[in-house]
Amino acid sequence: MATQLAHKPHISNVTSGMQKYDPMHSAIFEVQFSLPTQLQSRFQQDEALLTEQVTEVSGLDALQKTTAAGSQKFLGVDVSFLNPVLDNTYADLTITLNLNIRNQVDAFVLNVFKEWSKLGYDLGTGTRTLAEDYISDSLFVAEANRNGVVWRTVKFHRVMLTGVTGLDSLNYTSNDARTLQCTFRADYWEEELAANE
Repeated sequence: MATQLAHKPHISNVTSGMQKYDPMHSAIFEVQFSLPTQLQSRFQQDEALLTEQVTEVSGLDALQKTTAAGSQKFLGVDVSFLNPVLDNTYADLTITLNLNIRNQVDAFVLNVFKEWSKLGYDLGTGTRTLAEDYISDSLFVAEANRNGVVWRTVKFHRVMLTGVTGLDSLNYTSNDARTLQCTFRADYWEEELAANE
């Protein structure tokens, strides 16, 4: 048994400090949208602009899913094991975007996601479309270090819009600019971490 701590509380004993490692920052990222085929020609200009409106992405813990633990009993003793299947294999993401008005009246961010949501179910007409119409091929998220070099990319596939919120209330006393929260479900993804070169 050790009788002394291996590290004294001094920076000279911290490799990451002495070797000038940079921390990972949650504020250095980029999201690139790919709209469903039916919307691409109509919103081609806006598709690229959506990247600039993103302020937050959540739900990325889905990429680290593990199977839950199970247990058996024998003579009152628990024997633990990992279950053979996951509870689910999809990722539910929430992306927050700034809402801006272009050319005095064009709420372009809101328009894109309202039109996408109508592909799933149009509340005004009752129209529904097929999966090939409302599913986007991909959604891309990249994380970078302070100087913009990407260290992690995730390309989500079979992406569907499952919710548009953030417009529930108005408030005469608020100075906050409006934001939109969009939820998405992706059936699978490819994650790549940069290799040490």
